Amino acid sequence: MTNVVLAEQGRAGAVGFPPIDLHWRFGDPDASLPVYILVSSPVDQTRFDPHGLHWSLSWEVKPNVWRHVNIVTHRHPDQPPPNPRYVYWGALTKCSGPGTLVKRRILVADMTFAMRKQIEEVAFTVPVMQPNGQWNCQDWLLDLLDRLRQNGLISDQNLKEVVSAARDAWLRD
Repeated sequence: MTNVVLAEQGRAGAVGFPPIDLHWRFGDPDASLPVYILVSSPVDQTRFDPHGLHWSLSWEVKPNVWRHVNIVTHRHPDQPPPNPRYVYWGALTKCSGPGTLVKRRILVADMTFAMRKQIEEVAFTVPVMQPNGQWNCQDWLLDLLDRLRQNGLISDQNLKEVVSAARDAWLRD
């Protein structure tokens, strides 16, 4: 199946508003912070496809407040095709809820404020594809991580290790 790139990372033609971003209230601190791949929990932990789990590149800016770099599924009844679609709205700051607590955290690295800003800049260069039943948020994040490696933010070895750990996050216990 062919991957079709969505214009403006899915934002072009999207109807409705982007998700709420609390960055105005909880800014990203000028300090080194651990950056993780967060892997969502499967609905049924006895039967699931690891490729179907949501991935996000995230860091905690304050206790229980996280900044997330990931694509999301956007649906709106009046939206032109594709509907639903994947969209990258930019990094979003959210208060953690029960969903954040059941995600597996894979440490990528401790990163400075400047490095995290670079992550956000690079993320705007990663194409978002039209939903096709195969390509999803994991593929987008893998592309982002590879670009971070190319920009010297993570090593090749680190990339291999964190991707392997994220893929196996819910297969081990």
